[in-house]
Amino acid sequence: MKKQHYILLILLCFSLAACSSKDSSVSTGTEDFEKQIKELKQQITDLESENEELKEQLDTFSLDDFDGFDGFDLAEEESTEESTDVDESTMEVVEEGDTIVTERMEIKLNKVEFSHDVLPDNVDGMYTHYEADADHVYIHIDTDIKNILKQKIGCDELLSVEADYNDGFNYSGFTVPENGDTDFTYDNITSIDPLETKGIRFLIDCPQEVEDTDNSLFVIFEIDQKKYKYIIR
Repeated sequence: MKKQHYILLILLCFSLAACSSKDSSVSTGTEDFEKQIKELKQQITDLESENEELKEQLDTFSLDDFDGFDGFDLAEEESTEESTDVDESTMEVVEEGDTIVTERMEIKLNKVEFSHDVLPDNVDGMYTHYEADADHVYIHIDTDIKNILKQKIGCDELLSVEADYNDGFNYSGFTVPENGDTDFTYDNITSIDPLETKGIRFLIDCPQEVEDTDNSLFVIFEIDQKKYKYIIR
């Protein structure tokens, strides 16, 4: 009987020890969790403090604080304007009778004039012509173009021409190839053979005012990415 009491007593001691160990483990886990929460709260406090400092810095932020950045946009804009001025000032000026020579062709400027009715060289018998609309006038540019390449050049790939009236009123021209001496044809169906010279007209349709006034007027030819200026007045 006593032996059974001893056994029960031993079992009771083991049970109490286990309970004590479990309570200690729970207590330790709770303390670690509370410590983590405390650390996270401190991190949040630190981040909030840094955020306030950044806001203050942004309030006082200025592009002038950066070396080399002050006036950057203005300098870039001024550089662009200067580049445009240089482009215009260095544009080659051409006159009637001049020949412009490029890697692809030789362009002789025969005549630049105002015309209300552009005629072919030969008007005997039947011929085609370009008549301006009412209150309009053509700037008529008569050229002879020689192809110096070893392949054909399409007449729609020769050059572009534009008139500048009164410092900014721009009018684009179109190409009219000659087809013999009594006829004109279309640039998109016509080409110049190697070493062939073909008569090519360029017409710029403008309001009649362009001819009637004394305001500035010049023509710009863009040929193979280079510009040439013909000054009418």
